Amino acid sequence: MKKIIGFMFISALLVGCGATGYSLKIADGSDTLISGSGVTVTKQGYFEFLLEKYGSGQLVADVLDSIADLEVEDQSGLEALIQKRVELYTEYADGDLDNYATYLGFKDADEYIEKALKPDAKQELLRYKYIEENFDDLMDEYKVNRLKMIIVDKESTALNLIKELTTLDLFDAKMKEYGEDAEDLDIVTKDSYIDSNLVSILSDLRKVGKDGIYSSAVKLSDDTYAVLYIYDTAMEDLEEYYSTLSYNSTIQETVESYYLKQHNFTVHDKTLKDAIKSLSSGYID
Repeated sequence: MKKIIGFMFISALLVGCGATGYSLKIADGSDTLISGSGVTVTKQGYFEFLLEKYGSGQLVADVLDSIADLEVEDQSGLEALIQKRVELYTEYADGDLDNYATYLGFKDADEYIEKALKPDAKQELLRYKYIEENFDDLMDEYKVNRLKMIIVDKESTALNLIKELTTLDLFDAKMKEYGEDAEDLDIVTKDSYIDSNLVSILSDLRKVGKDGIYSSAVKLSDDTYAVLYIYDTAMEDLEEYYSTLSYNSTIQETVESYYLKQHNFTVHDKTLKDAIKSLSSGYID
C-alpha cells in the first residue's frame, strides 16, 4: 500500500492562499519576527525567504529522509554504515571529528552525525534497496563490466597478445611488463570516464558472460589498441556493484523520483512546485 508523506513543517503551517509569489501561508504570518533601525521582518516574510533560499531542495531532502524511515528496515545495517562513515571522517579530520563538525557549522560531532551522516547513510540504503530489487535490469541498462586492459600501438601486437594471454595470471603478468600502458579498469559502466570506443562495446562485453580475454582488439579514439580481460562475471562481492551503481548520479535521481512517486509526493504551491521541477523533472508530476 502506498504511504502518504506529509510536508514536514510546511504542512503544519499551511492556512490558506495569498497574493504573494507563494500560496503557502503560516499562522500569525503578519507578526513581527525581527525588528531594528528601520527594519521589520514578519514571520511570513522570513518563511518565504527560507522557501526561496532553501525551500525546494530542503523539502525534497526532508521528504526523502522520511521515506527512508519507512522503507529502510535494516536498522543494524544502518548503524553499521553510520559508524563506518564516522570512522572515515574522523580519520579524514586527523582524529578530531568535533573540530571538523564545528568547521562545517555544526555544534559538535553528535549533531554532525545526526543531521548529516545519518541522513546520507539512510539515502544510501534506500538506493541499495532499489538497486537490489532492479539489479539485473540496471546492470544491463548501465552496461556494467569489470575489466583489465593493456594498450598497444599496433593491431597485430594486440592480436598476438589475445592468442597468448589465455588466463588471468598470464594477463596480470603481462600488465606488469606494460607498466603505465596497462590498467585495471575495475567496475565500469556506460557513464565511466573511459575511452568512448570502449563505452560503445560494453553491451557486447556483457554478452560474453564469462571470465576471459576478449576475442577482438579494440581500436581506441587515439588510434591505439586495447586488449581486454573480462573478470569477476560471477560478481563475488555484490556490495562492490551496489556501491558503483549507488553513486551514479543518474541512478540516484531515478531512485529518488521512484520513491517520491511511490509515496504520493504532491505540492500544491505552483512556485514551489516549479522550483522542485527545476531540480528534477522526475520528482513531481
